Amino acid sequence: MSTLDRWSLAQLQQIEPYDFEKLLAQLFRRMGYAVEETQYSHDRGIDLIVRILNFGLSHSWIVQAKRYNEPVGVKAVREYSSLRYRDRVDGVIIVTTSCFTKEGQEEAAEHNVKLVDGNLLAEMLNHYLPGENKQSQVVGAGTREDAAGQDTSTIMRRGEELLAEESVSFGRERMSMLITSRNIFFKKESGLLSRKENVELRIELKDLTGVHTEQQLLFLIAGQKRLKVYPLSVKRKDRILELLDSLRPEYVRGEHLLKSSRKNSSLFILTNRRLAQIDIDKGQVEDIPLTKIISVEAGGGLFKKDRILVSASSDGVRKYSFEVDDAAQWRSAIQERVKVI
Repeated sequence: MSTLDRWSLAQLQQIEPYDFEKLLAQLFRRMGYAVEETQYSHDRGIDLIVRILNFGLSHSWIVQAKRYNEPVGVKAVREYSSLRYRDRVDGVIIVTTSCFTKEGQEEAAEHNVKLVDGNLLAEMLNHYLPGENKQSQVVGAGTREDAAGQDTSTIMRRGEELLAEESVSFGRERMSMLITSRNIFFKKESGLLSRKENVELRIELKDLTGVHTEQQLLFLIAGQKRLKVYPLSVKRKDRILELLDSLRPEYVRGEHLLKSSRKNSSLFILTNRRLAQIDIDKGQVEDIPLTKIISVEAGGGLFKKDRILVSASSDGVRKYSFEVDDAAQWRSAIQERVKVI
């Protein structure tokens, strides 16, 4: 194995924390362990649980992944050692890309905590996963061409997995929708006689706010400072929704959708951070941060359309009027959310 193919401490310290956990899961599986990868929102402070069964004897260990540059001290070791007693496992393994302080090593020895520092980890990876330290992998036909932009394949990073590919209508275009563990890609064939596909759009899961659904329609809502809506027509809507729901813990930690409704081309949404009305056709956005809202009223009646009237502070007081399905319900939802901001 050449020097370029070997795992190094410097390389490990550049890996993103999420990818580092995925790498450790791969390593322990190669070592013969059954690995349970916990999800961020439900992990109770645990990154991985590894188990091995030999001749009827089972051993379970909690693995804590610490993609650090600074030494791991006694406080962290003590905190993670307590997980052994809380979760009734045989022990705890702390894996870091740095090292451990002397006090941390002494604390670990008292509580059956196994320590793997960066240098030992690199040795383990070179033994069990030799030559697998490439920065990316190509999925699908074709190769990545020069920087002029002639991409004919989808490039996925370490730890990223292709989960599904569906045919969808994106506006008036037929496209392939590729869902990975980190991104949503949309690819379009370049012509009738050519099977070459080009990536037209990528939505990172961490930027996905949520999904509004109607019959066979899906409206992906994504963005950071400014939200955008991506309308899709799909045949297997339930399959896509089920998959995106399984990935929900990966993006729900950020801004996420709480309530939505559509009137013609306008999508009205409430997130944990804002109230917004988005014109799907024109891309225009009316955006109100929840921190600015000072009052919400419900309007309408027997012969009038339901509306909510929102007052927000922005260089004085500005008033907004939005047409909705159930004004009283929307008012209650907005008020409840504003109270906890």
